[in-house]
Amino acid sequence: MLATPTVLTRRRFVSAGLAAAGALAVREHAFAQATARTLRVGSLGNAKDTVDCHFGQSDMDLQRVFQLYDTLTYFEHDKLTLRYGLAESIELNATATVATIRLRSGVTFHNGKPLTADDLIFSFARILDPKNPGKAAKSLGSINAKAMTKLDRRTVRLTLNYPDAILAERFYIPQSSIVPVGFDPRKPVGTGPFMFQSFVPGQRSVFVRNPHYWITGQPRLDQVVIIDFPDNTSQVNALLAGQIDALDALPQAQVPVIRGRSNLRLLVAKAGFIQPIVMRVDTPPFSDVRVRQALKFIINRTQMVQQVYSGYATIGNDMPCPHDAAYPRALPQRHQDIDQAKSLLKAAGQSDLSVQLVTAEENSGLVAGAQVLAENAKSAGVTITVQSIDPAQYDVKFKEWPFTQSYYGDKPFGIMFALRNLPGGIFNDTHWSDPTSIALYRDALKESDPAKRNEKFSAIEKILYDSGGDIIPAFRDTIDAYSAKFTGFVPDAATGWSLGQYRYREVSYA
Repeated sequence: MLATPTVLTRRRFVSAGLAAAGALAVREHAFAQATARTLRVGSLGNAKDTVDCHFGQSDMDLQRVFQLYDTLTYFEHDKLTLRYGLAESIELNATATVATIRLRSGVTFHNGKPLTADDLIFSFARILDPKNPGKAAKSLGSINAKAMTKLDRRTVRLTLNYPDAILAERFYIPQSSIVPVGFDPRKPVGTGPFMFQSFVPGQRSVFVRNPHYWITGQPRLDQVVIIDFPDNTSQVNALLAGQIDALDALPQAQVPVIRGRSNLRLLVAKAGFIQPIVMRVDTPPFSDVRVRQALKFIINRTQMVQQVYSGYATIGNDMPCPHDAAYPRALPQRHQDIDQAKSLLKAAGQSDLSVQLVTAEENSGLVAGAQVLAENAKSAGVTITVQSIDPAQYDVKFKEWPFTQSYYGDKPFGIMFALRNLPGGIFNDTHWSDPTSIALYRDALKESDPAKRNEKFSAIEKILYDSGGDIIPAFRDTIDAYSAKFTGFVPDAATGWSLGQYRYREVSYA
């Protein structure tokens, strides 16, 4: 049985540069003085920003989503322990082919409408719309959108397309948030701790306290203002100048600067956050497994940890989800081996390999990591040209580049595989479609016994280790910074999402 938060029952609940961003922050600062309990957060954003929970993709999008909406389940900060959110219970039959979801009572949307089974059905139908599927559509692919039955005002029965023993885990991702029937993304309404006031893509978002939130004593702030910045430099400068109160994804090199300020605090989470170097397995030369293996031997993982992350990371082994029970720790740690890399490239007919790596400084460490790989590659006679582009351009085509980078918070392996390795998955940037691993995954979903399920997940991780399209040289610590005027920020070791999973409902003005 999943634990539940304390609730009150029967309650109703880029800018173009530093000058523009700074001016905006100053205006927000003046407004904040009048409202005392306002949290101003600076993040990297752009004109592609959205407040539509089902279509959000970037960290900036997710940050807004966490304020406006709620999910059926969520994870604790310290480990991947599932808790109930908007769900009161989620029960599967013996074959994991039928799920019964009971919604929490006493929850209302921001417009005063009670949360009902109709809203759950509407939300799933919107996500699974074949004409315009939401970002969570592939992860929720086991749900048959044509076989959802309302049993009563708060209960829905789902007939699944295939067995899915980890269905409850899938509902934690913010792209599966619950919205009301008739939801209009231009005037977003959710059940979240804060309510929509204004939103200008690429500039700012303003959210105000939901006085009828279903968790007792939350939120503790009156207002949250999220301000877009074009780069880390302007973001950090704004924090140092007192123009914002918190920032996410602090560059590791800036840690000493923050430590030197008595009015600022660091938030460091040792999570399984990854910044994989991505190779499209369906596109030459990366369609040759020997090329993929060679590049995994080329990279100097220790150098990545020390130079790119300033020691705020642990060495990775080309597999995700180190906190999952299925992670195969017994596999040999891969280290730099230039001779082995040269041998593999020669066998593949690619001894003079020359490729372009397209990236963007959308997440701290990406470009620096690409540059380290490019430097390492010279020892193997490989030429890697790093092209850093605007994050907005990168986001539009992030799954199209043959050789690129990305970034993902930790999560259960069963969820990660669905998002990143199933054909059509929202984040399947390697274009993985291996029949063996996909069949293993389907078999694992039939297992109600976690131990047996994890055996199959471990076998899939081994396949990714041997032939996958990711180079995962390290698990990066998540480092954020905030003003000492605020308390309640908790390092999130479970997912690696910044600023305590962006749960500003837990933050207080000191």
